[in-house]
Amino acid sequence: MAKKSVNKVTIVGCGPGSRKYLTGYAIHQISNAEVLIGSRRLLALFPEADAETYVLSNNYKLLITRIASLSKKKKRVVVLVSGDPGFFSYSKLIVDKIGIEKCEVIPGISSVQLAFAKIGRTWNDACFMSLHGRSAKLAAVVKKITDNAKVAVLTDNANNVKLIAKKLLETGIKEKRIFVCENLSLEKERIREFDVSSILKIRVSDLNVIIFLDED
Repeated sequence: MAKKSVNKVTIVGCGPGSRKYLTGYAIHQISNAEVLIGSRRLLALFPEADAETYVLSNNYKLLITRIASLSKKKKRVVVLVSGDPGFFSYSKLIVDKIGIEKCEVIPGISSVQLAFAKIGRTWNDACFMSLHGRSAKLAAVVKKITDNAKVAVLTDNANNVKLIAKKLLETGIKEKRIFVCENLSLEKERIREFDVSSILKIRVSDLNVIIFLDED
């Protein structure tokens, strides 16, 4: 029996938030999509797209099955993911499900890359952690910050930088420089610097990167 032809699923890293950070090739693939899948925020970046759309929310497993099915129907499927597909991304679930040979992954600029550029620091020697939807990782994040001189952390509204700061203070860590990088590449972008104690008094946007440094 002949095997069914399968189109490659294109996974596009949409960068830190603004459309201007996407590559020309990424825009080309999105423009030629027959099916476009992504969060409401990412789909809203492409109102001109002439494609069938599916909203990605908490329906991860269901959509992966649908993605595999659509590719077997020779549909040009493009999945939009935030930042870079290789950095704490939904893309891993897709690749694990249908195989890298059936995927094309287009890199994007991660919010972490842009955050380090904004504060004028290199990131090749940094450690990276995520608390986004990962409350069980708090202890591991705090240990990583305690043990390393340069750490970037993704947080959310519930698992936020205040929780990290409280734990650092409990362990006697007071001297870290903390850069709060919010809404990167967007209209309300803001970069602020704090120490461990003063950060307990602030509010932080859900879209953020927090960088902890040991610098004087």
